[in-house]
Amino acid sequence: MMLTRPRDWFTDIDFTDSAAATARIAREFAGWAPEITALIADGDTAPVLRPLFALPVEHRWERVPGVTLLGDAAHLSLPNGEGANLAMYDAAELGKALAAHPDAVETALTEYERAMSPRSAAAGTEGTYVHELFYGDDAPHGLINMFTGGE
Repeated sequence: MMLTRPRDWFTDIDFTDSAAATARIAREFAGWAPEITALIADGDTAPVLRPLFALPVEHRWERVPGVTLLGDAAHLSLPNGEGANLAMYDAAELGKALAAHPDAVETALTEYERAMSPRSAAAGTEGTYVHELFYGDDAPHGLINMFTGGE
């Protein structure tokens, strides 16, 4: 289960007290189907805080000669199933740029970053959209509407 709350919300939960933490988290799902809330209340495992982080989609960095970034280091975004694919794509594109400019590393890095930025922005925007569908204020209704073609 996942909760989208400000980080401060979690500071009041004592995760070392498994029963209390479980009860507090379960209260957030009051009114949900008992089969769902049982996954929290009746589980054998204590809740674990695992925050998600993302950079703003438009985030860019200042170039440092001879250095570039790829994968999550370059475009950390909310999960959407594309992270590993995008990192491998970045690596392949960086390799192609370096091969195309073997004597001009800065040209290769600039070319790579120029192509990588819009590609990663699109994936980041999709990650934000997917996160909102699954965990936004309208969840799960937005997700259901997406699958059923509803409003």
